[in-house]
Parts: sequence; structure tokens; C-alpha cells
Amino acid sequence: MVYSQVAYCPCGQEVWLEYIRAQGEGGWRCRFFDEQNQEISACPACGRPLNEDELDSR
Repeated sequence: MVYSQVAYCPCGQEVWLEYIRAQGEGGWRCRFFDEQNQEISACPACGRPLNEDELDSR
């Protein structure tokens, strides 16, 4: 099962989040993607490291 949603970096850049069931952990794991569907760890606009808690859903 996968759940995706769009969120926004504090700088305003759109970032996609994908929640994937964590195998053997019983929870969810979050991955970040850009508009080209490439996995990222920092905002492509400002370079800030991505943290799920700091993103805005607007």
C-alpha cells in the first residue's frame, strides 16, 4: 500500500511525499520526490534538507 500527497517547503517549492508501509516495522516510511518523480532529500529550490514535520500542506 502506498499513499502520496503534495506538500510545500517553507520556501514555497512543491514537494511530493510518498508513504510506504515499512516492512517488518509495522509503521510507515516517508520518501520525498520532485516534479520529475526523482527521489530527493533536499528542496530542489532552496537546498533545505527535507523534514516531513516542516512541510506545509496548504
